Amino acid sequence: MADLTRISGTVDFDEIAAFQRRAFGDEWLKSERRRLQRAEYYRWKYFPPAGPAWLASIRSGHDMAAMAAAVPFHAAGADGASTAWQICDIAVDPGFRRRGLFARCLAALATAVAGDTTFCFPNRRSRAGLIKAGYAASTLLRVRGRPLIGLAGGKSAAAVADPVSLAGRAAASEANLGRHRHIRRSPEFLRWRYAAHPLNRYVGLSLQDGAGAIVRHLFGGRVGVVVESWPDWEEGMQAGYEAACRWARDSGCWALVEARNAPASAGGIRPWDVVCLARENREPSSQARAEPLRLRLGDWDAV
Repeated sequence: MADLTRISGTVDFDEIAAFQRRAFGDEWLKSERRRLQRAEYYRWKYFPPAGPAWLASIRSGHDMAAMAAAVPFHAAGADGASTAWQICDIAVDPGFRRRGLFARCLAALATAVAGDTTFCFPNRRSRAGLIKAGYAASTLLRVRGRPLIGLAGGKSAAAVADPVSLAGRAAASEANLGRHRHIRRSPEFLRWRYAAHPLNRYVGLSLQDGAGAIVRHLFGGRVGVVVESWPDWEEGMQAGYEAACRWARDSGCWALVEARNAPASAGGIRPWDVVCLARENREPSSQARAEPLRLRLGDWDAV
């Protein structure tokens, strides 16, 4: 079994960052990943409003050989309030792969968060291990991009705002999610997720009709990303998307990327789509089956 640690200020975040860089040194997209693999990122990430994260780790002598973390979030839905834990930062030293260390870390975290929902946005290397552990597709985010070079100009109708100031619009949108369980967009969550992020900078876009979006730059400002948009229906999302296009064009982006929910059972998953796997660790009530999590791009720690 892996060692379990409830994250506190005494954890060696420099060691975690160094291990993540060592474990993912062979990744092709390592420039963006390495930008986040710093002690201050993990120090921020492991203390969300819902409480400190759990860390499962395995050592070989004094050196870390494998790790995975579970970060808690307040969830809501038709069946009431609950806690959902994001399984993330799954990493195994290249010299220790194919020895079952990932499975041992995952089993330890399952013990630590027993009774709650766990979810993960895995890379291809981790997906098979999660499915073997009982995870199934919960959310499919269809990613689409729009080139902005040559896009006609026009004054944006959106006002630039602090992302935290959009909490009211986020709460109104949540009321329309119905039975879907989701990560709550409280002011505390938005402040932690967007205003307090130590390395990423986010911009809020507010429209007069109640629509809004949270956006950011990626890849040195060449690409804009729509991380959140409200309200949560097609026309409202489209209004936020168009406002984001104008913001991205005006800030010098070459393209804009967004992701929208599709049924998890939908076929034709493309390599660039984002798939979330989840496992329900509590017994569903006898009256109704527990609803799957409906997640947004902003629930993925990579953006």
